[in-house]
Amino acid sequence: ACRPLVGRLPPARLLVGAVAGGQNVSMSIGRSVEPCGDNAAPTWIAPRLMSFGSGVDAIVPPVFEAYARILHPARAEDGSPVGWAEVAAWSGGTVHALAQWVPMAHGRGAPQSAPPFLAPPSNRDFPLATLAALCDVLGRNTTTLDDCYLGLWEGYGWIPSGAVPGARLEVPNRSYLLFRGPLSRVGKIGYWVGPHFYRQTPELLWPADRSWFVAGDTGLDSTYLGGSPELIRELLADERLEAWPVSASDPIDAGSDSVNRQWPPPRPEL
Repeated sequence: ACRPLVGRLPPARLLVGAVAGGQNVSMSIGRSVEPCGDNAAPTWIAPRLMSFGSGVDAIVPPVFEAYARILHPARAEDGSPVGWAEVAAWSGGTVHALAQWVPMAHGRGAPQSAPPFLAPPSNRDFPLATLAALCDVLGRNTTTLDDCYLGLWEGYGWIPSGAVPGARLEVPNRSYLLFRGPLSRVGKIGYWVGPHFYRQTPELLWPADRSWFVAGDTGLDSTYLGGSPELIRELLADERLEAWPVSASDPIDAGSDSVNRQWPPPRPEL
């Protein structure tokens, strides 16, 4: 079902040479991760998703009992992660389940200090410590820890033709390439440019037993997931994560933050 790449590649990691932007690039997907050729694997997902951009249920199938949102941290000048709560304490905004970064992080009045962040959160910037915390919880809530599906957006220019799997998930406005391997290798995916490694967290992740489903998007600064109530409670209680409970129908668009979007206040009429 899944086509292994080992045998013609170095044992330490799976590498496939490519050229992007005039530079030599090597893709790394870690040991035990394979491009997947099982086209039946994702067929349960797309028919259940709602229209693109409509809400949580546009990226996570609405078949689970509970859902959560994990906020990706911003970055300080020294590269360290900065949580949304710390930014809200500076800006005067409010962190909540439907908070959106731009209105929340906008400084109210005249802040007494410089912003605690340099770069806003992004889909790509999911720190390894945050990812490890998430995977700790996910691993305790599946019976197929060593058999998971990983989806990467097909638009990444560093994925060479030799690594493109036969299986993919097609949804409105997005197409994902599917790989298969143990949960422990999720943080090993990315690409090398010379001596530098650039990690990419998969946009999609689910175990073979379908006990949970994790999804992000190239245009989002958060990760969403569905699973059992026990899983969600465990995530919310983990102090390593900035997680909030959401529902499948909650909006995820930039205008969905009714708490923070009134700032700055409208100008008075003259």
